[in-house]
Amino acid sequence: MATPNQHEGSPYDMALIEGLQHPRPDIAEMCAWVLGQRRTRLAVPALIEVLHRRPNEIDVLVAAVNALGSIGDTRALPALVEAARKGAVPVRRAALRALAAIDPVRATPILRDARERDPSPGVRAEAARLLEEEAKRDQPDETTV
Repeated sequence: MATPNQHEGSPYDMALIEGLQHPRPDIAEMCAWVLGQRRTRLAVPALIEVLHRRPNEIDVLVAAVNALGSIGDTRALPALVEAARKGAVPVRRAALRALAAIDPVRATPILRDARERDPSPGVRAEAARLLEEEAKRDQPDETTV
């Protein structure tokens, strides 16, 4: 699980959260990336809002989804499920990875659905890869037997 940012709520974090609303997509994208690297839980609502307010800025959306996955807060799950089902291909792929990172058990049916039904071969392949990784984690380690 992600380690929370120990300086959460600092003026720096607040400026990054505000930067998510910047009109320049490259600045919003960088702010999302830094918030994810810092694992700033305080940013979760603002990152979720990015998914609704910037629907045509794919790089910003991917950065926000990746940040949510890095932060690991379960409050993001409904927004990530929606992004996994309705977003552009890069957003759907990132959302599947984020869901698997935050809650693999709850992500499993979504991953299976994406593997079977998503129109994009890349999304289907990503879902299959994530399911395979989860299956490997669930198998007992043969070296300890």
